[in-house]
Amino acid sequence: MSTSTRDRINAFRAQGLFIARAFLDIAERAELRRACDAALLRTRALSRETGHSTPRISLLTDGATCFQDDPCALELISTFVGSWRVCELLAGLSRPGEEGAPRLKDAHYYHEQTRRDWDGDWHRDSQFGQSDPEIERAIVATTTSVHFRVALEDDDRLEIVPGSHARWDTPDELRIRRGADRTAPDMPNAARVALRAGDACIFHAWSIHRATYRRAPPRRTIDALYTFARPTVRQWTPPAT
Repeated sequence: MSTSTRDRINAFRAQGLFIARAFLDIAERAELRRACDAALLRTRALSRETGHSTPRISLLTDGATCFQDDPCALELISTFVGSWRVCELLAGLSRPGEEGAPRLKDAHYYHEQTRRDWDGDWHRDSQFGQSDPEIERAIVATTTSVHFRVALEDDDRLEIVPGSHARWDTPDELRIRRGADRTAPDMPNAARVALRAGDACIFHAWSIHRATYRRAPPRRTIDALYTFARPTVRQWTPPAT
C-alpha cells in the first residue's frame, strides 16, 4: 500500500472524508462541464421546477430524458464515474466483511438555483426511509456508503461533522438532526468543506452533513454515490446535499 493510499484511508477512518486536490485538470473539467450542462439545460427547458428550484439533477436515473439530444455526453459521464481513477480513491474504504467492489447507485449534478436561497437540513443519508432510530443506528454501525464529489467550479457549500460517521449522535446532534429546526446553524463541531475547481472530496454518506443552497455563485459539482453494503441491507435514496 502506498503512503498516499494509506493516508487517504486513515483520514477516512478518522474523519469520514478526505480531499484529492487538483483531481481534474482544466481540460477535463471543461469536458465534463459541457456534458453535464447539456443535461441541465435540457432539464431546465422541460421543467419549471427541476433544475430551477431544486439543487441537483440525476445524470444516470434520468439519463434517457436529459441526454436525449446528446447521448455521447451521458457516455462520457458514465465512463468517468466508473473509471479506475475514481475507483482507486474508493479502494480500502469499506468495512471488513462488506462484499466486492463499490456499487454505483447514481450520479448527480449540483447546480445553483434560479429562484431562492436556503439552508439545507442536517442529516445522515442513513436516516431516509428509516423512522426507527435504532434501525438507522445499526446501519451506521455496520455498512459503508461513500460520496465521490468533484467540483467543476469552486464549491464551499458542503458542511460536515468530521468523525460523525464512526459513532452515533450526541444529544445535541440528535436534537438538531431529528428535531424541528434541522437547519440550525449551531451544529457542534461542524466544518465547511471548501473545494477549488478540480478538487475531489470523498466523504462517508453516514456522516452528519448538510449543504447551503444559493443562487450565486454558480455551482457545478458532480456527485456519485457508491455503496459497499451487504445485499441484505435495505436500499435507500439519498437526499440533496
